[in-house]
Amino acid sequence: MLAGGAAQAQKSTKMRPKWIGNTPKTANLPFYFVEVHSDASSTLQGARASVMQELTANVERTDKVTVKEVFEDNSIQQYNNGQTTLQSADKYQLNLQVEGSARPISSRRIDEFWTYKQRGGSPAVDYRAVYAVERSGEHADFSTISSTTSYAAHGLWRSAIVPGWGQLYKGSYLKGGLVMGGSIVLIGGIIYTSSMRTDYANKIVKTHIAANKRTYATKRDNFTMGRNICIGGLAALYVYNLIDAIVAPGARRILVHQSNDGRRSYSLLPTVMEDNSAGLAFNLRF
Repeated sequence: MLAGGAAQAQKSTKMRPKWIGNTPKTANLPFYFVEVHSDASSTLQGARASVMQELTANVERTDKVTVKEVFEDNSIQQYNNGQTTLQSADKYQLNLQVEGSARPISSRRIDEFWTYKQRGGSPAVDYRAVYAVERSGEHADFSTISSTTSYAAHGLWRSAIVPGWGQLYKGSYLKGGLVMGGSIVLIGGIIYTSSMRTDYANKIVKTHIAANKRTYATKRDNFTMGRNICIGGLAALYVYNLIDAIVAPGARRILVHQSNDGRRSYSLLPTVMEDNSAGLAFNLRF
């Protein structure tokens, strides 16, 4: 049989998780990830139940087994979606038939995401979830898996190179587009005002008419002020871009931490360096 427990239920957010269509590779780990999807139910509970068929089909293909029965136990999790309290079974079992005998396989739901939509005039739940499934014959420690909205240095170094890139990488597409677009506009403003300032400065040198000199000097000073405003605006936007890239939460992603079972595993975790700067620690265990 296959038995599993869900992670603490997460309220669906507006930001699409990074794991959708991009689950972590687990070739050398004792478990693998399965992403499931359903849009055929009008309720969240119904959507959760409907993806079990897709999950079991994946287990059958991967482990070359036959699923005979699916049932839930009495373990229930509760959480509030801001308006109503919802419930979901956090454990389930699949009875498997493998070469004439039963074989237990464990699973855990790591994260889920859903949106509500209208289809044919009726409400529907577009539901996605990612499960970790123990490989046949292995013993998996699912406590090494977590989901997070933190990106630490992943977003920071990208935004340090190209303002807005870190936000786009984290899934904040509107914010990233605004930062990147604003930076381009301000850089264009600096180039234009600097060019016009130089042009009027040259005109001052070339003319001998006092009235023209005063006019050109006024325009040169105006463009100098405009250039300085653009430079200040770009500097402020760049600093905000760096702070936001490292502090603001992004789309949920999956982390695999170091395991204690003696197998090779990896983890990518935010950390603080010796000089108190933010960084990313990479751990690899064989």
